[in-house]
Amino acid sequence: MSTGEVAVLGAVAALLGTVIGAAGAILAALAGGRVHLRGQHQQWRREMRRDAYANYLRAAQEFGSAIAAMDVDRLSESEFGTDEDERAADHDTVQTAREAESGAYSLLRLEGSPAVVAAASRLHEALDHWAWRTREYWNPEVTSTTVSITGIDPQFMQPLNDFPRGLAAQADYIDERLHEFEVAAKVSLESYG
Repeated sequence: MSTGEVAVLGAVAALLGTVIGAAGAILAALAGGRVHLRGQHQQWRREMRRDAYANYLRAAQEFGSAIAAMDVDRLSESEFGTDEDERAADHDTVQTAREAESGAYSLLRLEGSPAVVAAASRLHEALDHWAWRTREYWNPEVTSTTVSITGIDPQFMQPLNDFPRGLAAQADYIDERLHEFEVAAKVSLESYG
């Protein structure tokens, strides 16, 4: 082989080495970028979950507070009669809080882990039940209408015989469901990603 052939062969080998090195660097960058994108996606999903959990917790607490406030207002009504404007305002507050809680619950069902969704479901049902019992307790027409439509024995429609003790028990039950939800959400966020 002549010196010129060796030089050409050396140049071709150097060029081939450069191409292979560049291809390797490009593939490594693509793989690293993919891993980085996957990490970013997991971080985004974790943030979405955290936000959904926090929004639901806040909405559930506000709904429970609105129900309790309506109960307390009814218990503190004077013997001179009811304040219909205040009752309407309480009803509107509870309804608004219920809609916010239901919206946050719907989003949570999309974003949450199965354990968190199960805990949220128990809390959601408990809040709905408490709201229903409260509305029925303070509105006897609801009871009579329900009895006439369903045929249920009226004694089963009386929500709370000892209302103050029942209110405290219901509030404690809601607090337990809130705590259960908080624990499930914390575990979910710690184990995710």
